[in-house]
Amino acid sequence: MKRKMICTLVLVSTVLVACNGGAKNTEPTGIEELIKNETAVYETKERDVYDTVKESVNKKTESEHTFDSKVKFKYTLDDKEMKAITEDMVKFADEYFGTQGVVEIPTPRVVKIDNSDDNDIKYYGDFAIYGYEMDGTVFHTKNSGSFLGCYHLKKSGNKVVVVSKEFAEDGSDNWSSLLRICGDDGQLAKNVSNKDEEEMDYLKMFYATMYANANKIKLSGIKDYGWPIMLRDDISNAEFAYNFYNSYFDEIREKNDLNDLPERLDRLKEKYFTKDLIDKINDLTMDMGADMVINAQDVTDQMVDSLEASDIGGGHILVTYDYGSEKRVTADIIMAAIMGKKVITDISFK
Repeated sequence: MKRKMICTLVLVSTVLVACNGGAKNTEPTGIEELIKNETAVYETKERDVYDTVKESVNKKTESEHTFDSKVKFKYTLDDKEMKAITEDMVKFADEYFGTQGVVEIPTPRVVKIDNSDDNDIKYYGDFAIYGYEMDGTVFHTKNSGSFLGCYHLKKSGNKVVVVSKEFAEDGSDNWSSLLRICGDDGQLAKNVSNKDEEEMDYLKMFYATMYANANKIKLSGIKDYGWPIMLRDDISNAEFAYNFYNSYFDEIREKNDLNDLPERLDRLKEKYFTKDLIDKINDLTMDMGADMVINAQDVTDQMVDSLEASDIGGGHILVTYDYGSEKRVTADIIMAAIMGKKVITDISFK
């Protein structure tokens, strides 16, 4: 409907110019007056909107947050067994990965505990480790390792200490060695080896947040290479929108030989868009010949450097960035919480 109205205005204006023989008309026509009045109303509303900004996030504020890779992870809860396991995992990470300038964060997924013997308490699970670098307020995964097996602990006075650990072997002996570690319990071995993606996402955020809180670091999300950013639901709407767009920009600018950009962008949209919005964006992208998440065909350094997100209340976030020397793109993002998860329900451009 909007396209038809614009075309009608252009057609009428052209007819008026033709009728006047190209002479300059100093008196505004009815259409020109209408456009002038509408522009004045829009500019007034825009000023009113910016006057009510609740919070704004931009590249400068994001880059203020950093961490020291030499500061090791420490378990901060009261569970003595998990404290002993994670402390040992930090030492193991140093030996296994070496010094890579990242923070190694243990992320154990325990599936069974056998505490029938205080001198041999068994923790079965996947004792995964993730190494992170920080970009703004986002942890970027640089290395990771999955270690399936069992930790053997014992109580020593008020402490719990690690006696030994057993991890399944790599390659063709992986399953047979894991089965042996699990006492030939096939179901237990399956539970240890079968990862649940949602559970792992929760655990990664849980342990990364523990590290961030202990070291007074602002953490907005976690980004694995080739996978959608995982954003915290308890961050502000402005932080959420900023980091979503920053990650969308990163996906487009990421160059690799897999040629899987459409799939990566689809995964990101599926994670944070409603189904209705995905359908709307895909239809608009086909019609306009540009990615209508960003209203552009590509991403430039200028877009990344000028990115800002402002919360104007009512679930609306204004995301802005420079596209070209004279064009400022403004996207009105509507957000909502569905079953406790933040999602984007609409995107429109001013």
